Amino acid sequence: MLGIVVTVLGVGIIQDFHGPLLDGGDTDQYAYTSYYFARNLTLWPIPLLDLHNNQTFYPYGTHHVFLPWGFERDYFYALLDRWPNAEYKPFLQLYYLFSLLVGAIGTFLLLHKRFGSTRACITGLIVSLFTFYNLYKYPVHYNMAVVHWTVLCMLATFLLVYDAYHSYPISLTRWLVWAWLHLAILGLELGYVAGYALAFSTLCAPFILYQLWHKNRLDNTPNLTLLTYWITTNYRKHKVTVILLILLCFITIWLYVPLSAQISLDALSYDFPDVGEMRAWSHPLRLFIPSLSGLDDFAIRYETIFHDPPAESYGQTSPGLYLTILGLAGLWQQRNKVGLWGPVALLLVLCLLYHPVSFPTMKIFPWFSFNRHGGRSSMVYPVLLCMLALPIQTPKKRLSQLALLSIFALMLAEWFHGYTFRRSYATTSASPGLFTYLQTVRDTPGKAVFDWPFCIQGADAVANSDGLCSFYEAQNSVNTLRRFYHKAVVGQYVGRLHPDLVRPFIRDQWPRLLAPDYVFTEADWAFVDHFLRDNEFAGINLYTDLLTPEQAQAFILHYGPVIATCKHPTAGHLAFLRLRK
Repeated sequence: MLGIVVTVLGVGIIQDFHGPLLDGGDTDQYAYTSYYFARNLTLWPIPLLDLHNNQTFYPYGTHHVFLPWGFERDYFYALLDRWPNAEYKPFLQLYYLFSLLVGAIGTFLLLHKRFGSTRACITGLIVSLFTFYNLYKYPVHYNMAVVHWTVLCMLATFLLVYDAYHSYPISLTRWLVWAWLHLAILGLELGYVAGYALAFSTLCAPFILYQLWHKNRLDNTPNLTLLTYWITTNYRKHKVTVILLILLCFITIWLYVPLSAQISLDALSYDFPDVGEMRAWSHPLRLFIPSLSGLDDFAIRYETIFHDPPAESYGQTSPGLYLTILGLAGLWQQRNKVGLWGPVALLLVLCLLYHPVSFPTMKIFPWFSFNRHGGRSSMVYPVLLCMLALPIQTPKKRLSQLALLSIFALMLAEWFHGYTFRRSYATTSASPGLFTYLQTVRDTPGKAVFDWPFCIQGADAVANSDGLCSFYEAQNSVNTLRRFYHKAVVGQYVGRLHPDLVRPFIRDQWPRLLAPDYVFTEADWAFVDHFLRDNEFAGINLYTDLLTPEQAQAFILHYGPVIATCKHPTAGHLAFLRLRK
């Protein structure tokens, strides 16, 4: 039943299964990254990516390490990439629905024996469908909408804390599932999503070890003897399951660890300048904003009250007032059980206080070195608050029962508003004319396509002052169109862009040519002619709405005629000019 509910409501959020995700914004980056992964992956003897090539920044070449990787998503896409016209299929929509189902059903399976079916089911819905921040991240920040293994890893770790605190037996299979989940999170976004599960496990480890050590002291049994007996007994009882879990761990290690190491080491080899992203924090009091009509952070400008930057997304630091109340109630009931709520509260405080410049609490964990937005911890606030709320004892007094019933009614009201409000936002899709245009470009012989103007930009704003992307809002995703015509392009938008990577463009004075309203001289035309001819370009994607009529006409007269036109969702009208050979 839970799976059916999640599927129906998830389809209501996704809405469009007719084609690929393509809206001209950040959404396009994720399908493109999976496409890049599929076309640049070698599997044997270990999976590795070709990250240094000139498929973008053509013909100079660049380092592609700062694409928004999500290895599980990317493997999913690569597995289906041999499908005819795979780039036109709704693969990422299907993967997102898979993520919702795994998060909900996995939560139920982890929790129902310890906390009962009702609490497990409600928690499963909260951490999958009714984490409002994540819900609104789809599809624009797709990588932060997919959090299923991180949620399950955190819950599995919490269960170890809970069982160790209460001296409940923990089987070998439980430990192996917990270990495998720490490998599975490497398939999600590394810079943010996977890091929260690692941080929680790091904080929980001392609590778990202390409880296990304390129990062994009371039993007065040598640790090594006890451990050997425990492993032997568990293995005999669950031999097949243990072997399968160990095999699954090795397969997951092979799939993810080499790629994670490659991306991490390559990324850490760059020393980035401090760009002072002062927008990147969120006031802790946002926890008390309800998801109700007229009171949510779309209806009221809470930044004027809290004096923090505007929320990056709906529900930022606002998981629902009902959940904040339940979390605080659970914390109060367990106030004397520090060994149970301690690591949960500690991570919650570190996240709430985080400012990447002024108070970088989360950077005590090395994997958060590129975390530039404190509000993004919102993706795990619901699961942390659920951990505090799960052990709440059912009240026996009538007044307390009425209070709990009121919170339950508030929960349903917030669920309804948060979901229906998100449901009203239809996913933008491209017109069929764009795909016809892209097929024409694909069929034109040549190694690359010249976007004019092209756009080179990093989310960290490195290239802003370099004049390499004068029309960022319109063009930040146009390089991703190469997944449809399979040719190299000059421009690219990435999460982080190091100044060293754009130096060839500065050296060759491209910013001067890209300046709005600039009129080419004869020398400029000669330079561009040689550039296009020597590097075997198929043609030019001319963004006519971003040029003056005189500029557009000059290109058409020089390189024309126009053989195809279309309209891009953000960049406007395109005209394709096939280059004469």
